[in-house]
Amino acid sequence: MRKLIVYPNLSKGGVSAVIRGRATSEPETNFDALFFNNKGGADSFTDLPNVETVLVNASRARHYLTFLTNQVQYDEISVLSAPEIANVVSALDQNAVHYEFHSSDMGIIANEIKVLELDRLASIHAPSRVMVNKIRELLPRRIWKRLSVLPNLVDNTNFTTSGPADFFENTGFEDSGKIPLLWIGRFDQGKAFAHFARLLGALPENYVGHVVVSLEDDPARANKFLSECAAMGVLERVRIYLNLSPSTMANAYRSVKNAGGWLVSTSLNESFGYAVAEATSCGLRAAVSDLPVWDLFEPTGLVYRAPSGAVLRLAEIIETNQ
Repeated sequence: MRKLIVYPNLSKGGVSAVIRGRATSEPETNFDALFFNNKGGADSFTDLPNVETVLVNASRARHYLTFLTNQVQYDEISVLSAPEIANVVSALDQNAVHYEFHSSDMGIIANEIKVLELDRLASIHAPSRVMVNKIRELLPRRIWKRLSVLPNLVDNTNFTTSGPADFFENTGFEDSGKIPLLWIGRFDQGKAFAHFARLLGALPENYVGHVVVSLEDDPARANKFLSECAAMGVLERVRIYLNLSPSTMANAYRSVKNAGGWLVSTSLNESFGYAVAEATSCGLRAAVSDLPVWDLFEPTGLVYRAPSGAVLRLAEIIETNQ
């Protein structure tokens, strides 16, 4: 079996995790992953023999995909965050195109729906029932039967409770007696990064923040986060990491767990929440701003919720459960 996945940005972020999850669960399937922009993820799949990465300039993408899908008969074609490309590929009779929404920003999703030739799509997917219900409201009723949940899968070759746990030794931040809090995301408003700085400010000085960022190329946004940390007096308690590999991320989750720390999610919206999925797969507790999507991980017993934006309540959860 051969599948094609198309997404604009080749990074170590969420969509790379989506592809890795599918590739590790279907080792007999060959995946061609096509990207337009290299955002630091060129080595994201080098350990997976069934994933072939292709990087094509965006200006050539339409012609390339037309040529490619005329030459190769794919069993499945999935397009993410590229409605114009989906329109081009779905116009060819030999292609069955499945469109996937992975953003939690309903404004972005609404704009993509306006562009999409909906009637030519074989199906439309979102990674959680929560997102499917929201997206349904934006679609014509005739399309509803094509909309369904396609659950994201965690890369089980890396994200397990067993494996290396020496992340802090290798990064030089082995702080004796410190309790690490791990925050993962982008410095955009939907991730509520300022809440993490305020959370650190509400906790004793033995709590240290480890911030992992991918697909971030706007220094102004990073500066806002650092300014918030400075304003809260926690700048010296924050370490920032860029574009970590899956194996390094798994190491980090296990290292934070062994140090008695937590994953923290301050997000205001999530379509799935890969960080929580991966962390709990490694046995790490997650202190989160409450969202309906966290119901997916409730069976792990590792998810602790506070009302969205309730930073002091989040701090109380962390301190009282040490």
